Amino acid sequence: MVVAHRGIHGTGVTENTMDAFQAALRAGAAMIELDVRRSGAGELAILHDHELNGVTLSSCSLAEFTQRTGHRPPQLGEVLDWADGRIALDVELKEDGYVGELAPPLREFAAAGNTLIVTSFLDPVLAALHELAPELTLGLLLAWSAERFVERARDCGAGIVLPEMKLLDEPLVSAAHEAGLQVLAWDFFATEHAGWLADARLTGVITDDVPGALRAVTAG
Repeated sequence: MVVAHRGIHGTGVTENTMDAFQAALRAGAAMIELDVRRSGAGELAILHDHELNGVTLSSCSLAEFTQRTGHRPPQLGEVLDWADGRIALDVELKEDGYVGELAPPLREFAAAGNTLIVTSFLDPVLAALHELAPELTLGLLLAWSAERFVERARDCGAGIVLPEMKLLDEPLVSAAHEAGLQVLAWDFFATEHAGWLADARLTGVITDDVPGALRAVTAG
């Protein structure tokens, strides 16, 4: 499974925007990864960094953020409505504090038959979401260390682990497989990592180069 990291962006298309998501759909990605943050007015918006041009999303409303930065992040509801019946989503939760607001729309999206993964680097966020919506598929992101990842995933209700490619190795994949955890690796580039595509234990890859990854999958 090839997952478009924040959609397909570059060459005039900004990441985590509807244009980037539509480009990923056209390119043939199986899933889109996107990031959710909450504005100071409580709106759930798609934005990776908490700050843009010196303005933090949490300090103002989405309208004010747009006015001050010149960038309007889409709202989560917009993306869920657009993706419904079209493409699977990997929704990354960047912050704590709004799981209760996220759970209902995510449950509705999944209940409609859409494939959804909810991911985070934050174990408590996943644990809270698992308690509220145990039917959702959760994924634990790994970037700095894979230490105790099986135990951590079990404790927070995650059925998927998402290691950065620099952490991906045979011991990690074997341990995940033995524990019944899926592996979805991120920061994948076909020019460096194509050999991993032959490993059937890998559920998929998250990449900034969707066309390259798709070509590598086809060639493999």
